[in-house]
Amino acid sequence: MNAKDRIPLAKKQRELLGQFYSIRYTKVLFSKVERKAIEKKFADTRQIPDLNLKAICPAMLSEFQKAIENNAVLQQAVFSECVYAQTLANMFGLSNFYNYQFEPGCLPEDVVKLIASYHLSPRYVYKSPDGRRALVQAGGNAGTDGALITIEDNDIFTIEFKEPIAKISEHDIPYAYNEDGYLSPSIDFISKYPQFELMLKEQIDKFLNFWEVRGSNVHDFGIEGIQFAISQNYSAKKFADVICVEDRNGYLTMIPSNQVQLWADTRGELRPVGRNSLPVWTPKSLAKDLANMGATIVDGEVRISMSAVTSAYARGSNGNKLSRYKFGKVYFIYVENASKVGEDLHFRLDQVRQIKPTISAHMKFKELQIRQVHEHYKPEI
Repeated sequence: MNAKDRIPLAKKQRELLGQFYSIRYTKVLFSKVERKAIEKKFADTRQIPDLNLKAICPAMLSEFQKAIENNAVLQQAVFSECVYAQTLANMFGLSNFYNYQFEPGCLPEDVVKLIASYHLSPRYVYKSPDGRRALVQAGGNAGTDGALITIEDNDIFTIEFKEPIAKISEHDIPYAYNEDGYLSPSIDFISKYPQFELMLKEQIDKFLNFWEVRGSNVHDFGIEGIQFAISQNYSAKKFADVICVEDRNGYLTMIPSNQVQLWADTRGELRPVGRNSLPVWTPKSLAKDLANMGATIVDGEVRISMSAVTSAYARGSNGNKLSRYKFGKVYFIYVENASKVGEDLHFRLDQVRQIKPTISAHMKFKELQIRQVHEHYKPEI
């Protein structure tokens, strides 16, 4: 990159990157491969791995315990956040750990109010022995993943933790299309998630039809819309000064949040069939699909051959917990709202659910190397 094309660092970015890169390069506590192996073993055994987590990564121990207590799936992204946050805390000498749920007094009231103004909900806190500095690992979707705070003067740096291959704030698009199948997002959605306006407009201009693409995800986006989505994602309520990510060799690396395009391959994605659902909003299309599958509908009661539906299982159950019956790609009914009668499935039409589409942007830091990043920003820090 020519000097004239270089994007200057903001003051806070310059300060934090200067501090970070003055410290010896540090590998994350558990590599991507190690994390996957740990996750798989936990999913298979539902036992906390014997890795001395209480000493080396207590936040991760807490996440394992919560998953067991709530009979929930361990979220891969949260696992990585815990590993990255602990690595960053180690680098900055923040050796005192607190689980905020049980020790809310670990942060002064003024600091709690400050981070709340950034839409951060404290989950774990890493403090220096003298109590003057803290890394707050946060939860929820409204704010960033964390913040580094100098407590005596409330100086705050906001931080996002990202895996080498990561999504940017995937969001459901409620009522994304009508009976005709053409994309028509609501004004409310655009107002709430303006970062996706250009990506959506591009697909509207291309006359995207969900009935034609519901079997596959859409990746046909221009670079302008994708970069707009990424840059705007870290502005306003979710403003992040920097992103911490693992480089190709496992070193924790820090980059400015508004310069992702320099270090990552980016891609847009619209999933016609996401994960969450609503009551059916295209009833005519549902009736047509059911008729094509050989169903009969009388006074709102549906009867369809079991051979025409697909069984789906709860996430994280390893195929042991039947949760719903699917009719094609878009529609389904929960198991508890249907009954098997002989070779048929019976249910009420008004109990059927329709899956919402989602939209997101992706970042892939496949070739990222910490030394190259450091050299690039060295003239400014």
